[in-house]
Amino acid sequence: MIEVAPERLQLAVARALAPHAAAAGGGFAAQDADRAACWIVQAEQLGLAGFGVDMLLRDLRRVDIGSRSADAVAAPSAVGAIAGIDAAGTPGPLALAAAVRIAEAAVESHGIGLVGVRNVGALGVLGLAARSLAERGRVALISAQAPAMVAPWGGSAPAIGTNPLAFGAPRAGGAPLVADFATSRITLAELRRRRDAGEQLPEDVAIDAEGRPTADPDAVAALLPEGRLGSLAGLLVEVIAGAAVGGRAPAGAPADGRGAVVIAVDPARAGGARVAETCAEIAEEWRAAGGHVPGRFDALGSSSSDTSEAPGAPDASIRLRQTDFDALFARAEEARA
Repeated sequence: MIEVAPERLQLAVARALAPHAAAAGGGFAAQDADRAACWIVQAEQLGLAGFGVDMLLRDLRRVDIGSRSADAVAAPSAVGAIAGIDAAGTPGPLALAAAVRIAEAAVESHGIGLVGVRNVGALGVLGLAARSLAERGRVALISAQAPAMVAPWGGSAPAIGTNPLAFGAPRAGGAPLVADFATSRITLAELRRRRDAGEQLPEDVAIDAEGRPTADPDAVAALLPEGRLGSLAGLLVEVIAGAAVGGRAPAGAPADGRGAVVIAVDPARAGGARVAETCAEIAEEWRAAGGHVPGRFDALGSSSSDTSEAPGAPDASIRLRQTDFDALFARAEEARA
């Protein structure tokens, strides 16, 4: 393992992404690479290494062997309240950052922005994107559909992806109220981590090809949903982030990517001028009733009002595998040349 300062890591990630932003044309911007780099570093700071540098490198390798879409991404000044991105050949975190930027521009003009993303790879931590919007006073809902790996409630074969959902809202007197969760019992990143580490899975999170429960990561044919409501939430994501935005591949076609949707709202235009105060009240009432208020992202400091965001409050060095460090910094140096 090797230690690297967050600022140095963010610069390297941004440099590695910058050529992809430039190659994608007018729909992407340098600030998208900066924002995506911030989220990658924040994932590492939060201990979500499966959604950090390792994930980014895997997605960059996917892009290396793929093809770029000929469709231009709509520039913010040209979009209405709804826009779409064909992200084929574009790193997932970069596409998510562009979607957030375009949604922000739509909210400024229309009070609401919805951006669909199709043919995209691994996106990263959706909650960080939702938090970014919430810090600017928006209420955000972000979800992503993925190739089938999760069985329906009571089912015995995969039908949908892990299909995460994230929301963010401003909260008076504190960090934005943010939650980010998979609709399956464990994420693919956790399955991959346990497989690589040779660890067994918890009970009742996966089944094998015969539909029997298994704790062997190598025998997993499908993950199980987080209960009946989790299964229905996953179905919802399949519709809004898959079918509605063109993210889901037709039946029988290879699933080369996934779909996602970013929805942002100006609550004041919808009657929610006190959204920050109301969300603070909701959180306190939830806590007083014995509930757990999601706080995973609270450790991160508030970013500035522009889109060149700093990694966040934790300033400890980030530990990376030597192979990941070498691969990332090699890409960064190549981009500088």
